[in-house]
This record gives sequence, structure tokens and C-alpha cells, in this order.
Amino acid sequence: MKIFFSKLFYYSGIFNILKKVNLSNNKFILMFHGVSKNKSNSLNQHLQPHLDIKQFENIIKMLNENYCFLKPDEIFNNKKKGILLTFDDGFQNNYNNVIPILNSYDIPGLFFISTQHVIEPNNWLSFIKQNMKKYTVNQDILSADLKIDYFDGLTKDQIIKIANNPLHTIGSHTVTHPDLTKLSVTNIDSELINSKNYLENITNKPIEYFAYPYGNYNKIVIENVKKAGYKAAFGIDKINFFGESNFEIPRIGIYDDSKYYITAKLSVLNQKSVQAK
Repeated sequence: MKIFFSKLFYYSGIFNILKKVNLSNNKFILMFHGVSKNKSNSLNQHLQPHLDIKQFENIIKMLNENYCFLKPDEIFNNKKKGILLTFDDGFQNNYNNVIPILNSYDIPGLFFISTQHVIEPNNWLSFIKQNMKKYTVNQDILSADLKIDYFDGLTKDQIIKIANNPLHTIGSHTVTHPDLTKLSVTNIDSELINSKNYLENITNKPIEYFAYPYGNYNKIVIENVKKAGYKAAFGIDKINFFGESNFEIPRIGIYDDSKYYITAKLSVLNQKSVQAK
């Protein structure tokens, strides 16, 4: 149904007009997660990354034809307009499948890392474990190649290489990817500080940007993000509007490579502009 209406508005020309008006005067942040080499016929689609490498490159080609790309610091520059690409969770497929494409187009990326599956490669993030249980899949029966392509976290060496590339930036996404609004203040601090310290220790660079797992946050979480020393924090498309523009930065989730879908996502009807200062 969404694709149907996207096509309808696309061919009517409304989205193209709104897209040009919106992007010419604003900046937007796109949110991606895992990007696999291929789709699997044997594994439930709900367990697989939303996009494969062909779909991701199709999206990059479409964006590259129309928009400028921003580095994280440029979202605070009111004179800079365009798109910032962000990637959540810290999957190893980001290094193997995403980075080569971004590098080939000279496009920057901001990578938010949950450090649990970096420190312990076989200790996958909780939402993956829950999905495995839901669809009765035994992690042990999956091939090593599929685990790397779908679920494993980045290695320390890969994170260092990403951080050392002037195009790209490493950010934090907690240690274990919990819903921070359901934790005690002590545990919130542990998730925020331990992930930040770990990433700073291995990259020798400041970790200034944070993304809320599941996009969930409240005033207490914001205060602790500030206290932990982050410069800015990113949500998802729905934010709470607590008046903390640098810590409630909205993002547009991208889960399909249809030109109709992308056009709809980047129209003024879908998103408000980033207001970071």
C-alpha cells in the first residue's frame, strides 16, 4: 500500500517538487542498519538485514545524483544543506559491504557501535537473540559466512580502520543495545560511559555522537548523555520535543531501494528538518 501511494505521488510530480523545495533549504539524516551481500532463501526475511548490497548501492546512486552529503559536524552549520548517512548497531557487514561503496563515491558515514558484539563476537545483540528465539532458529546451525554477513559485530581492527578514514566517524550506540528508558540511572551511565571509553581507547579519537537504541529516550536519559560527554544524540523519525535540539536529532529510516519509496521518504510530507545548532 505504501509503495502504491508512493508511486501515485511520484508520477503526479508532487513528491519531486516537494523534495526539491525541502532539500534545498534543509538538512536530513538517514538511518541504515545492516547491509548483507545477498538475501537468504533459507532464513526468515525478518531475521535478515533490510537491505542487500545491490539495494544499498542503488540508494547511494539515487542520492548521489541529487544531493550533497554532510559530515556529522556539518549538521551544526546552518549554511550547509544536504544529507548525513548514519548506520546503527555496528554490524561487520558495514565494514565489508557499506564502507567500500561509500569510499568509491567519496561519501562520509557516521557509524554508531554497540560494543557488546565487538568485545564478544558470538554474543549477539539482544534484539537478534529475541528474533532467533521467535523464529526458532538455532544460532549454532548457521554458517560462519552467514553469521559474519548478517549478525556479527565489527572487529576492533575494522573499527580502527573506519575511524582512521577521514571520511568516516565512529559514534556510540551503548554496550548492549538496551532501552535506556527502562534502566536505572546507574545502568544508563554504565551503558553510555563504558561504550564511549572502549571506543575512544581503541580509536584514540573522541567519541562525540550517540544514537538511542530503538530511538527511546526521556529527560533523564538526555541528561546522562550530556553528563557522559557526548556532543549530540540521534533518535529516529519520532522524537519527543523536550527542547534539546542537539540531543533529539531526528533521522529517516531507510528500508527499501524503490525510487518511489526514497522520493516519498525525502519529501516535506514525511520529515521535518534537523534543527541542531
